[in-house]
Amino acid sequence: MATTSTLSRRTSEFAGVALFAISLIWLIALVTHEPADPVWFFTAGDSHPAANFVGLVGAFISEVSLQVLGYASFLVPAVAAVAGWSLFWCRTMDSAYTKSFGAGMFLGCLSALFELIVGNAEVNGRTFRAGGYIGEWIADACTAYLNRPGAIIVVLTLLALSVIMATQFSFGRTFAALFEAFTATGSRLITQFQSWREERRREAERREVIAKHTRRNGGTAAAAAEVVCWPVSSAKMVTFHWRSAKTTPQVRPETPAPIMAA
Repeated sequence: MATTSTLSRRTSEFAGVALFAISLIWLIALVTHEPADPVWFFTAGDSHPAANFVGLVGAFISEVSLQVLGYASFLVPAVAAVAGWSLFWCRTMDSAYTKSFGAGMFLGCLSALFELIVGNAEVNGRTFRAGGYIGEWIADACTAYLNRPGAIIVVLTLLALSVIMATQFSFGRTFAALFEAFTATGSRLITQFQSWREERRREAERREVIAKHTRRNGGTAAAAAEVVCWPVSSAKMVTFHWRSAKTTPQVRPETPAPIMAA
């Protein structure tokens, strides 16, 4: 029993690593696709070396992928990588058939959407279908009964349903989380705005109080300045103090003479 479990685990890890390698090769082949490369079963009598980074194999993979699925074929390596990750860690996939059907449905609907929106695309002087043969077939079937706007609406609806089937994504939870985030952000902005207005109000009141005190004191808020004037006599000095914008001479009083008793 233990030997069977170990063998199953090693087989799963081997399959996961193989899928990782396949997804990487597939992605490089698509990214470095060159329409002028010689492709098996597509071009005859052309023997020049392939410019694709994966060689003739990569040229064949990219040509077939783009012909069948169009631009949606760039998602195929991602699907293979996710499957390889699950196999490598020996994770059992719940509702495997439903998720596989959802992934296939998503690729087909995405191809149809590219066909409806983009149509034909040109790469290095060569024209090909943006949605591939599958996208063209689905788009033509929908357009024949619903015309182009109705077909786009139906394809978008099927895309949303395929996401729900292929993943554990929930549009309801996502919209609820977005609503809570927007609400929290709005409340924070409103609080900051109210604090800013309150600060401005306090600053205006402070300036108004300063202005009132300035007008009440005759327009000066500086400390009293002492001005020394000319002498009245050799023993007396008259000093002026600038207080409250009023000049008041202050004379030092003389010491009164003592009164003699009779």
